[in-house]
Amino acid sequence: MASGRSASLATWRRQALRRIAAVRKSTLAFVGRLPESEILRPRTQDRWSIKDVLAHLTTCDEETVRRFQLIARGQAGRIHWFESMADADRFNARSVASARRLGLPALLRRMERAHVEVLEGLERLPIEALRDPSHEYPVVEWLPAPGWSHEQEHLSEIRAWWRRQRSVRA
Repeated sequence: MASGRSASLATWRRQALRRIAAVRKSTLAFVGRLPESEILRPRTQDRWSIKDVLAHLTTCDEETVRRFQLIARGQAGRIHWFESMADADRFNARSVASARRLGLPALLRRMERAHVEVLEGLERLPIEALRDPSHEYPVVEWLPAPGWSHEQEHLSEIRAWWRRQRSVRA
């Protein structure tokens, strides 16, 4: 039974790694086709610019890396989970504000580093850690959001905004 569980977790991890890589590739490919002036334009994504969204995704990756490190050290109980949307909003506001000082090329380099660290961190975790019942939230339950679904939502919003921009200009 344990080997069957390990095999299914190994499959889950392979699929997760592919999804994480694929959504980031899609995000960067799409954003890479946009004029830099549009990426930097304020308030195109509610209160954020596209650059702010990229900073947000970067800090989500960095938080995921921190969580992986705690799990690897046997300290999953020290992971900070957002207690409310207000808690998440404060994290987002702080992280986006601190990244605004970075130019776009520097932010993209930081984003790439964080992305690589997420992939490497997930690969290094012991397979049993992915569904460890002693963790408040097992990795298989929480990783899909910061790993790929959240980024896919932001990418969909950016694409929709860009379609609207192009139709207004046409």
